[in-house]
Amino acid sequence: MKHYVEDVLYCLKLSLYFFAGSFIIGSIVGLILHGFNFREVIIWGCRLTEIIGTIGLLLSAISFVKRDLMRPLNYQKQWDTYFRRLNLSHVIFLISIFIISYSFLIEYFIGPARGV
Repeated sequence: MKHYVEDVLYCLKLSLYFFAGSFIIGSIVGLILHGFNFREVIIWGCRLTEIIGTIGLLLSAISFVKRDLMRPLNYQKQWDTYFRRLNLSHVIFLISIFIISYSFLIEYFIGPARGV
């Protein structure tokens, strides 16, 4: 059980990096499209993270349904140094869930977007 918790916490750490990167890129897109409107910039940052999270959920769903598509990794030994119990599809699933959750939390506290 300890190894599962360690793997999930490492996924949580990785999801913060993915969220920050996609949120910054989305915020830049929001700045280009809407100027310095704070609400719209934040909403665009959240939109891009939701899109990336949805793509990750789609990839993990395909790998859950079609097990034969998930062959062993070329670098399985390196993978085992980072994740002892979780495989690639579980890690993608958890990271996607975490970044979508972050995005929804930010949108909840910002409030609904007006005029979108």
